[in-house]
Amino acid sequence: MFQRIITGLDEFRGIPREANLLIYASFFNWAAAGLLWITLQIYLVLEGLSFATSGIILTIIGITSASSTLLFGGLADRYGRKRFVVLGGVIASFTLVLFALVGTNLPLLVGTGVLSGLSEAMYASSWGAMLADKATDAKRTSAFSLSFFISTISAAVGGFSASILGLLKNWYSIDLVTGHRYLFLGVALLSLLGPGIALTVSESRSSEAGHMGLRIIPKKSRKTVAQYSVAGILIALGAGMVIPLIPGWALLKFGVVDDVSAPILGGVNSLVMGFANLAAPRLARRFGTVKTMVLTQGSSTVFLFSLPFSLNFASASSIYVVRSALMMMSNPVEQSLLMGLVPPEERSQASGVTASLWRLPNSLSTSVGAYFMGLGGALYLALPFFLCTALYLTSIGYFWSVFKGVRLPEEELVVAVPTAT
Repeated sequence: MFQRIITGLDEFRGIPREANLLIYASFFNWAAAGLLWITLQIYLVLEGLSFATSGIILTIIGITSASSTLLFGGLADRYGRKRFVVLGGVIASFTLVLFALVGTNLPLLVGTGVLSGLSEAMYASSWGAMLADKATDAKRTSAFSLSFFISTISAAVGGFSASILGLLKNWYSIDLVTGHRYLFLGVALLSLLGPGIALTVSESRSSEAGHMGLRIIPKKSRKTVAQYSVAGILIALGAGMVIPLIPGWALLKFGVVDDVSAPILGGVNSLVMGFANLAAPRLARRFGTVKTMVLTQGSSTVFLFSLPFSLNFASASSIYVVRSALMMMSNPVEQSLLMGLVPPEERSQASGVTASLWRLPNSLSTSVGAYFMGLGGALYLALPFFLCTALYLTSIGYFWSVFKGVRLPEEELVVAVPTAT
């Protein structure tokens, strides 16, 4: 058992220093994001917004991110990725402060949501491409696996931090809304360490990028990106109806507030997802990149479908954690596949396109899911899960039909040079 653990950790040795710096810097960015994702909707509801209105704020964040990611992807490939990674992290910290201060003023909430979406777009369009450049082809899948491990552990810290809300209420008589504000301010300050570390990494820009005009749609890899995006859109539509709303769904179905639900749905869930990520490189090497994605996503969908039949929060949260772990195993493999199929000079553009075409439908369907859940009753609380399942299965089937014959160069290398036994 111990030897297997050591062998598994060998996957992550030899990742270049600057790639490691980017990965560890992301810990602080994801701590803020993890806290915001798991607590924002309940925080807004506790402040006095309706469930549907709080869902609209989440939608605004997503639509802004989706509509600007394409632009930032093109700018990053043209002018350099580092500045967008750093600026996105700084603005994300600032928006966490704003959410703590603006209260229920709807115009200010909308403006803060727009700013949050812009910061997400800057970071999402540049960070993955920059990591792929720094990691090199040989260690790309391992680097993405480690990065997802760090990000989910960081999100777990954000989720667990919500347990402070109960302590503040019981020990110091600080109500939940005020406690959320203190928590947002503290995590916002901590998250500034992320862009600070990223500043120490050298610029990442393809040697061909300086000779290209500003382009937001990749030219060489257009077909691959389009096929990849179709599968992503279907997943995004389904996920948007359910995943961002899980804490709110737990509140409506079981009456569980986020001082209880966040440490489990955000904390325990993220920890399990983080360790599940570490298995991704070994699975990809054993089964192949595409088969690994199909197997993990398909298994995850079974658990997702069963979630609305849960009788209590304990069983629901257990099912959700298993579902998330299986789904998360596919994420680093999925990112590595895209970066491996796209020329280095088009990686930010490809990241921008795929992120945008994932985020937009994901954000729009969040409002649909929030509307159904807000109607109440067993049927409407379950309906988004059933629609999500159908969309997931359609996406998995399409992805397999298009990419089943694809192998990355490093996979071919493994086949050509068998390891000693």
